[in-house]
Amino acid sequence: MSAKGHSGRQSPRAPVTILIVALIMALAAPSLAFVAILLFQTDVVTRRQLEARAEQGVGAISRTVDRELRSMVTNLSVFAASGWIETEEYDRLHARASAALKGSGSYLVAVDENAVQILNTRAPWGTPLAPLSNPEPARQALATGQPVVSDVFVGNLAKEDVFNLTLPILSGHARARALNLSRSVTTLAPIFQENLPPQGWIYAVLDRQGKLVSGTAPVDGPEGVLRQLCGAGVNGLRQQAINGITYSTTSETVEPWGWRACVWTSSGEFDAGAAQRWRNFTILTIVVVLVTILSGAALGQMLAGAIRRAAAVGRALDAGGDVPEMHSLVREVDDVLGTLTRAARRRLNHEQEQAVLLSETAHRAKNQIAIASALTRLSARSAQSVDQLRDDIVARLDALGQSIDMMAKSSSGAVSLADLITTQLEPFGAGRERLELDGPDVSVSPTTAQPLGLVIHEMATNAAKYGAWSSPDGRVRMSWSRQVDGGLVLEWREEGGPAPKPPERTGFGSSLIEMMIERTLGGKVARNYTPDGLIATFRLKPEGPLG
Repeated sequence: MSAKGHSGRQSPRAPVTILIVALIMALAAPSLAFVAILLFQTDVVTRRQLEARAEQGVGAISRTVDRELRSMVTNLSVFAASGWIETEEYDRLHARASAALKGSGSYLVAVDENAVQILNTRAPWGTPLAPLSNPEPARQALATGQPVVSDVFVGNLAKEDVFNLTLPILSGHARARALNLSRSVTTLAPIFQENLPPQGWIYAVLDRQGKLVSGTAPVDGPEGVLRQLCGAGVNGLRQQAINGITYSTTSETVEPWGWRACVWTSSGEFDAGAAQRWRNFTILTIVVVLVTILSGAALGQMLAGAIRRAAAVGRALDAGGDVPEMHSLVREVDDVLGTLTRAARRRLNHEQEQAVLLSETAHRAKNQIAIASALTRLSARSAQSVDQLRDDIVARLDALGQSIDMMAKSSSGAVSLADLITTQLEPFGAGRERLELDGPDVSVSPTTAQPLGLVIHEMATNAAKYGAWSSPDGRVRMSWSRQVDGGLVLEWREEGGPAPKPPERTGFGSSLIEMMIERTLGGKVARNYTPDGLIATFRLKPEGPLG
C-alpha cells in the first residue's frame, strides 16, 4: 500500500460518551470480579462447613447406634452370666429378665442350637412358643461366635416392626445356646434426641436391606428414595437428583453391625443461602451496569457539550467573528473556553484596530495627496520660473514631511504643538534671540498637525523674505492658548523688521494659509499690519484640534 493510502486512512473514532462508559466499566469490572471471587470462596467455605456439619451429624448418629447396640450386648452378657442357663432354671431366668426389662420395650429370648425358642419374655412362662420369625441372625451368631443384629422384621408375637440382637453362649453344655434381645424399632427414637444432626438436616438409620430402622424418610417420595440416598457408596457429602428433587446426603456404615446411618436434606435447604447470594450479586451487577451507563452517559454528554462549546469558539475564532461568552462545569474546559474567548476577542480587536489604522492611513494619504496637489497648483500659480517652482515645492514638501515624521513617532499620531513649531522653524535658523515661544503644553491631532505645520512654515518663509527675519534685528513671537470652548488660538507676532503693508494681490502664501486654516481645519485667519510688524491670529475650532 502506498504512503498516500496510509495517510488517507482515518483512525477509528468513538464518541466521548462511549469512551467514558467504557472507562467506568473497566474500573468497575475488577470490583465486580473481586466480589464474584469472594462469593465463590464463600460458597466453597460454606460447602466445607456443611460437609463438616453433615459428617459430624452422621458420625453422632452412627456412634449413638453403636453405643445402643453394645449396651444391648452388655445386657445379654449379664443374663448369660446369671448362672440360670447352666442350671437350666429357665423359669427363674424368665422371671428375672421380665422384671429387669419391664417398660424398656425389650424382650429376652433364649434359643437352642437349632434356633428354636426356649423362653420369650414377651409371652408368659410355659406358653408354647412358635419358631423364630427371623432365625437367620441366630444361626449366624452361632456360626461366627460374634453378636449379630438382625434386619427389621415383623415379629410373630409383637405384631410390629422389631429387630433382634443375638449373643452366642460359647461355654457350657446347657440347652440354650444363644440369647437375643427383641426390641421394637420405635424404642430407638429417644436415644437420638441428644445427638440430632445440624438444623435443617434429617437423620435415618437403615438396616442391611435398606429398611428404615429409625429416623425419617422423605415425605415426598417412596421408601426406595431413602435407600438411594443412604445406600452403600454414598460416603461423603454429595447431591442426588431423585424424582425431580435434588437432595444432599452423606452416610456411613455402623461397624461391625452392618446398619447404615445417614443425614440428608433437600437442595432447597442446602443451596438457599448460596442462591440468594448469587441473586443479590446479579442484581448488584445489573444495578452497577445501569448506573455506570447512565452516569457515564451523563458525564459524557456534559464533556461533549463542553467540547462542542470549545469547538464553536474555535470556529468563531477561525472565522474571525465575535465570540459569545461561554462557560463549562469542567474547570479545565472552562479555562480553555476562557483562553479561546480572550484570544478571539484580542484578534477581533486587533483586526478592528488594523481596519481603523488602514482607514486612517488611507485618509491621511488622501489628505497628503490633496495637500501636495494644492501646494503644486499654488506654487505654479505664483512661480516666476521653473527653478523657483522647484524650490518652492521641495521646501513645502519638506515641511509637510517633517510633520508626518513627527506623527509617525507618536503611537496615537498626536504631536506636541511646541515641538511642531520648533521643528518647522528650525530650518530658518531662528534661535532664542530671534524666536520666542509661549503657550501651554498642548498636543494636536494628526489632522491638525499637517496643515498647521505648512501654515507655520509659510509664515516663517514670508518672515524670512519680507518680514522680521529679513532684518538682522527682527524677532518673531509665537504664542497659543486654549479657549473655554476647547478651541485653540495661535498668534504670530513680528517685531523689528520692515514695516509691513497689505499685499496688493493675494499671493501664494496667503492662499495656502487661508486654505489650510479655513478650508482644511475650519478655522479663521486674521492679519493686522501694524507699524511694528505683522500680527496674524489663527483660531481653530474645538472639533479635534487638540490631541
